[in-house]
Amino acid sequence: MMRRIRNTIACFLLFIATPALPEVIPIEPPTRGFFGSQPTMTMPYQRSDAELTIVVIMGHPGSFGLKVGDFSVKNTTAQMMRDFVYRTRVKANVVILDSPHPLQTIGARSTSDHLRRIESVVKFYSDKFQLPVWLLGHSMGSISVSEYLNRSSENRSSLAGAILSAGMNETRITEDWNTPALVIHHEQDGCEGTTFSSAKRYFGRIKERNSKVTELATVRGGFSLGGPPCSTGYHMYQGAYEEVFKLVEDFIERQK
Repeated sequence: MMRRIRNTIACFLLFIATPALPEVIPIEPPTRGFFGSQPTMTMPYQRSDAELTIVVIMGHPGSFGLKVGDFSVKNTTAQMMRDFVYRTRVKANVVILDSPHPLQTIGARSTSDHLRRIESVVKFYSDKFQLPVWLLGHSMGSISVSEYLNRSSENRSSLAGAILSAGMNETRITEDWNTPALVIHHEQDGCEGTTFSSAKRYFGRIKERNSKVTELATVRGGFSLGGPPCSTGYHMYQGAYEEVFKLVEDFIERQK
């Protein structure tokens, strides 16, 4: 009898923590812009017991051709953040944002069209889930996040926090963010455009201008097998997911 009760409780706990099957949800842009009127495709990985939502903006090229009916995103950062839903103590929905056109330049990341699309996705999922929204940008996605925060006080107030992961050297901070911010970077990142020294520099700039908690989390584990340094190895946290998850979840838990 007791064994049946324990099994029932275990099944119930597994059920409430298991993410729902993902589905692509198109978000209509607020206006026709530089990238036209195509919708912004999003892939939400959901938990029934979620307490927050993390919207993820990926690096180069920023566009992966998601279509309605797809069930996965073929991108290393997207797959890492999908695992974040399953393998951390943070109860978070994760939403992958897919641009309708490539975002291969820093200029493309700061266009009004791109930033309005982020605004529309943040608002949509804030309304849909009724949970605080965090914004995470990896590599060139750090430009998207920083420019979103630089853009307006409304954007800054729309977020519960921001995470800049393996960010670009050119990441700018031009405003007082007033948003909890985590800069996370591998100390051996070999990509010339995302050096650890630059991460420490823009972390210092954020800390100077941010009234909320700002922290730098250094990733030290993992490995590099000699592949392209901007798309493999330390830059993509190969072999260090658990370390990255721990650093991110610790920061988020302290902000709650």
